[in-house]
Amino acid sequence: MATPFITESRVLSVSLFLPYTLDIRQASDHASHATKALSLSTADMDAPRNLIDTLAAQKRLPSTPLNQSEKELFNIDTSFPPLPPSSTLTSMPTPAETTNEMDTVKWSIKPAIAGNIGLQNAIHSVSHRLKQHTWVGTLGKVELDPLSSTTKDKIAATLQQQYQSYAILPPDDVFDGHYNHYCKQVLWPYFHYVMQDDIQNKRHLDDPWPAYVKLNQMFADKIASIYQQGDIVWVNDYHLMLLPKMLRDKLPNAIIGFFMHIPFPSSELFRCLPSRSQLLEGMLQADLVGFQTYSFARHFLQTCSRILSLDTTPSGIQMDSHYVSVGIYPIGIDIAALNRKRQNADVTKWMTMLKDKYAGKKLIVARDKLDYVKGVRQKMLAFEQFLIRHPEWRGKVVLIQIALSTSEENELRAHISDVVSRVNSKFSNISYQPIVFLHQDISFPQYLALLTCADASLITPLRDGMNLTSHEYIVCQEDRQNPLILSEFTGTYGTFGACLRVNPWDYRQIGDAIHEALSMPTEEKQSRWKELYKCIEVNSAQTYATSVISELAKIHNATGRRFSAQIPALPIRFLKQAFASSKNRVVFFDYGGTLVTHGQAASITELNRVIPVLTKLTADPHNTVYVISGRTRFEVERDLGGVPNLGLRQNGFYIKSRGEEWQSLFHQIDLSWKPVVKEIFQYYTERTPGAYIESKESSIVWHYRTTTTPGPDAQYVAWQAAECQNHIADSVNKNFAVHAVAGRTNIEVLPHDVNKSGIANRVLLDTQPDFVLAIGDDRSDEDMFAYLNKQNAVKNVITCTVGSRSTEAKYYISNVDYVLDLIDTLSS
Repeated sequence: MATPFITESRVLSVSLFLPYTLDIRQASDHASHATKALSLSTADMDAPRNLIDTLAAQKRLPSTPLNQSEKELFNIDTSFPPLPPSSTLTSMPTPAETTNEMDTVKWSIKPAIAGNIGLQNAIHSVSHRLKQHTWVGTLGKVELDPLSSTTKDKIAATLQQQYQSYAILPPDDVFDGHYNHYCKQVLWPYFHYVMQDDIQNKRHLDDPWPAYVKLNQMFADKIASIYQQGDIVWVNDYHLMLLPKMLRDKLPNAIIGFFMHIPFPSSELFRCLPSRSQLLEGMLQADLVGFQTYSFARHFLQTCSRILSLDTTPSGIQMDSHYVSVGIYPIGIDIAALNRKRQNADVTKWMTMLKDKYAGKKLIVARDKLDYVKGVRQKMLAFEQFLIRHPEWRGKVVLIQIALSTSEENELRAHISDVVSRVNSKFSNISYQPIVFLHQDISFPQYLALLTCADASLITPLRDGMNLTSHEYIVCQEDRQNPLILSEFTGTYGTFGACLRVNPWDYRQIGDAIHEALSMPTEEKQSRWKELYKCIEVNSAQTYATSVISELAKIHNATGRRFSAQIPALPIRFLKQAFASSKNRVVFFDYGGTLVTHGQAASITELNRVIPVLTKLTADPHNTVYVISGRTRFEVERDLGGVPNLGLRQNGFYIKSRGEEWQSLFHQIDLSWKPVVKEIFQYYTERTPGAYIESKESSIVWHYRTTTTPGPDAQYVAWQAAECQNHIADSVNKNFAVHAVAGRTNIEVLPHDVNKSGIANRVLLDTQPDFVLAIGDDRSDEDMFAYLNKQNAVKNVITCTVGSRSTEAKYYISNVDYVLDLIDTLSS
């Protein structure tokens, strides 16, 4: 039986880097290039080319000369960079080389060794389950300006026809400003909790930020040009945070997903970014925003609430134009692909050499980018503390640290070298060197051999996304089942409960963790490894890709109800026919914003219009009509109490059925939260001109509507409202069974059970109708719309929102006057 497709739609995976790049050289220089490469290889024969030699070149003790086995161990062919092992690029298909000659340029397409290869592996692992798939991205750090437009067109055509990839080919200065300056020197530090100085913040506004905007726009233009109705556009990572909004402007109906692969910082840090609002607004035009961990998603939601004053829930954000789902999808590795590579004969060869070289010693293996957020220097200092505090391990433990080069400008290497030299000078002897440090990657078989032979893996970044090296280590430890030491600031830590958790800034704690790992009983090692391996199986690359694409496919199927601009207008003819053919009707109206103007007491003119049309509607014994208001019982009774047979509901707490007195829907309800909320509201009232508190029987409302007229205070008031809402969420919602409803100019706190869906449920149980009409205008009506839409036992359910916004309603109407005209029409 064939495996079903994840989705029938075409999936466009959008990432800054394509899985492919170019090998470019001048055709006239081809022969000299080969000669030059050969001469360089010959000249470098005596240069250090392995782990031991590289370290020795930095600082070598006279008493420890290199032997032949040291010279051969980890020998690296420097004429061609090895593939990066940490992201298991081995699961990517190797394309056949395509060589073309135009003008004086020879170029060929080859697999990229940079970029988000974890994403590429995840997509490749489910490619057989995607009916159609294509990549959109750049070719990476390739100089394109020297190429003619004809050559660029040929490159783009070859990628499209042979590799199902659409290439973005930006000018070199745009790519450099976007990636090397804005992404790596502005966004990357902030997202990894490294504050920038004033000079860096000012500099970003000159060239890097416009370059960031321009490259995002180039992506939007390309995607819009190739977009087909029904496509799913999956945008990836912090390089393209503006892209969802740019795409929404061009493709209003497109299904757009955005996934952040790096940590999302806390709101206190993100708010320091000069372009904070633009970046958030760009992301929020996606239908789905995904993160690696719960904490990253929580930070994003809090940031949107505090900076943009949005009403958020743990599962998403209700925007005026659409609903943004927020999900957690931890990325993983393709275990089967990695296991196939472990069977390579070269892996066995390197394992044998490692065992011979380090016989009788414990190996601790680490591999990180040489980036200030990866904590390499802190790791070296922690290992020094380990040797100082646990002298019994001196001469018996070797730390092998692989350090990969990055594009970030920093002086970290010099600082690390100082620590490495000091530790090796202090603790080395004629046959032992405690730290083997290599500022260069190694081949994939060597990497797998290291992970397999390790007695522990030390992964201690100061801040990181998922860190798939930890996953690969666990798989490679299938036979030995040795411990993993992991920083609590990695995304992986959230699912790896059986690792040895460390704070990367606590050097003594790391040293003690190394001692614990090397001293751990076999039974405990096995137990911890089994639990870790189960986590990897559950959070695999296949699960990650399938989950994200499946969720986007669901949104695709449900998109008709996301945008009120896209849902149909209320069909009057159908409404009249359904109304006339029904015998037992229930009608729900919101009050403020639906029957009368929102946010103020109803005027005499409005009431003179509303009361007659409601009276006509309630005169029919087949109609049960309720007006649902958040205003007090006194206000509702004063305005509409004279309408005969009209059902009234106040705040979901009190109900007045036709011809009856007011009743409480709840006999016992906890109101102990009210003093706490009132105190918080009072704090913000004192600091917000014109704001005031309204206390009701079952809720408290903070009003700030009198201060929202355009002027210098408007922005301050909006900020205060956002701070107040977050204060309520942090201090009250966690301790009491209440929820805050953010209106247009107020915040109301009320018990969880008090809502409009509850009153709708009560009325439907009492009346058993065959027709339901519900009309409302704000967020408090959405739970009622969602509840009523699920009532399949009712023959006709018509839910309708007033105005243009995202909604659960099936239809929309334009304004309050239209509602009154509609009621008058139905009553005739």
